[in-house]
Amino acid sequence: MAVKIDGDGPNTFPAVEAVDAKDAGRDVELVLLTSVAGQSTPVVVKLSYKQAADLSKLLSVFGN
Repeated sequence: MAVKIDGDGPNTFPAVEAVDAKDAGRDVELVLLTSVAGQSTPVVVKLSYKQAADLSKLLSVFGN
C-alpha cells in the first residue's frame, strides 16, 4: 500500500495502534500498525539511522 501525502485536500492517516522498529541493515524500518476498513494493516516507513534517532528524541517527551 502506498500513501501519497500532498497539499491537495485533507490527508487523514488512521489511528496508530502499535509501533515497532526493526534494524534493516543500512536503515531502520518503522512499522506502524493501523486499521484500514476493519483490517489490521502494517505501514512500513524506512528511515536512516539519523532520522530514527531524531524521531526517538522527539517522541521521548511523550514516553513514560
